[in-house]
Amino acid sequence: MNNFRYIPASDEEVKKLYKFIGIKDKKELFNKIIGDIPLINEKDLDFMPDQMDELSLYKYFSNINDSLRDSGNIPVFAGGGIYDHYVPSAVDAIMSRAEFYTPYTPYQPEVSQGTLMALFEFQSMTASILGMDVVNASMYDGAESLAEAVLMSSRIYRQNRQNDSSQSNNKKIRIIVSKAVNPYYIEVVKTFIEDLDIFIEFADIDSIKGNTDTNDLTEKLAQNNNICAFIVQQPNYFGIIEDLETIEKIVHSKNCDTSLNPHLIVCSAEPFSFGTIAPPGFYNADIFAGEGNGFGNYMNFGGPLLGLFAAKKEFIRQMPGRITGKSKDNKNQDAYLFILATREQHIRRQAATSNICTNNSLNALRAAVYLSLCSKQGFKEISLLNLKLAHILREKLLNTGLFSLKFTADFYNEFVLEINNKSVNSSKFIDEMIKEGILAGIPVKNGSSDEILIAVTEKVGIEDIDKYVESSVKILA
Repeated sequence: MNNFRYIPASDEEVKKLYKFIGIKDKKELFNKIIGDIPLINEKDLDFMPDQMDELSLYKYFSNINDSLRDSGNIPVFAGGGIYDHYVPSAVDAIMSRAEFYTPYTPYQPEVSQGTLMALFEFQSMTASILGMDVVNASMYDGAESLAEAVLMSSRIYRQNRQNDSSQSNNKKIRIIVSKAVNPYYIEVVKTFIEDLDIFIEFADIDSIKGNTDTNDLTEKLAQNNNICAFIVQQPNYFGIIEDLETIEKIVHSKNCDTSLNPHLIVCSAEPFSFGTIAPPGFYNADIFAGEGNGFGNYMNFGGPLLGLFAAKKEFIRQMPGRITGKSKDNKNQDAYLFILATREQHIRRQAATSNICTNNSLNALRAAVYLSLCSKQGFKEISLLNLKLAHILREKLLNTGLFSLKFTADFYNEFVLEINNKSVNSSKFIDEMIKEGILAGIPVKNGSSDEILIAVTEKVGIEDIDKYVESSVKILA
């Protein structure tokens, strides 16, 4: 038998094949296949730097010819809860493996040690970023995580009140929510608590600074009883960095009985900020609920996303979802398993904390891969780059004289500007900027028609910022 199973066609045979199908050479063959799709000119490669990171390489080839960009590759300055962060190609490569490529939770630990170990690492890395004691194995999204945090707080508060004979048996309890929390998150919370005797009070924002008005918060806490929690977003919906140190002191000093103090619930739609500013655990937050979609996941047209949920260790048995733990098997080897799963499929329905399902493990695994790849130092660098680019863009836009500053407090990578040209509202400005090849931002929910919320991530470069400014002048001047 011939040992050479495959013998390529000779040059003469290739010429005969070309002649048979009516072409002259290989280039003509591919032109018939790809049509008008442009090919990269080899001369463009002569100007490439010797060393480029993956994101720079991606931008380089995208900028060689605008027609090489698809609609998903235009500069995105829209935020408001979902942000266009870069996903390294290694994340897709690793997550395409059959061992990982399922959203299903591994109920059989003996055959799922790899997945469980990855979920354990996801929890550990997220806990480190947030500075919190315990993180669960994921939630649906940031809004649903916040709603579950409210339910968790209400359970703990009612239980503590029941154990205190001096307290009223009034079933009604209240939460106070900063008006600077993402309004879409608030809508989800309202849906969850509609029939649960939980009522919302709102704390005002400082109209100049853009953060929570701590004087109003103090008054609200003094005027109301049966308050189980205060919710604040960090950074808030307007991108402003909240004064959590002051807020924590106000919230946790309401009662001398600490078990009946309102819980401090911190939510966040942009946890990359905690590579630059202090995390919620540093400020003694009781519960954290946030959006982790930027960790290795795409925007996905708004979903699926990745909910993050964390709490103090003392509240672990009231947490929703599942928690992966590390133990030893009968051979004294490391073994990973679900140590807590307080949902109604596992325990008595009346004892369950939540009916959160299982299908976000895939997104959590993507986050684990992403965080492993970028490392602690890389995470800080990405966080700082977001902050720097956002400040550069805001300064350049203000220097045009076409925009005014809405809020004065420090911000992270998102900010609100007012358009000075009253004939162009924010929606029209965004539409015109799309024609220029830029997704410029989003209108401010519940704001005036001339306010625009602009976010900046590491995916945009200085050239994108300059194009934003030039296009703004073209539209508004």
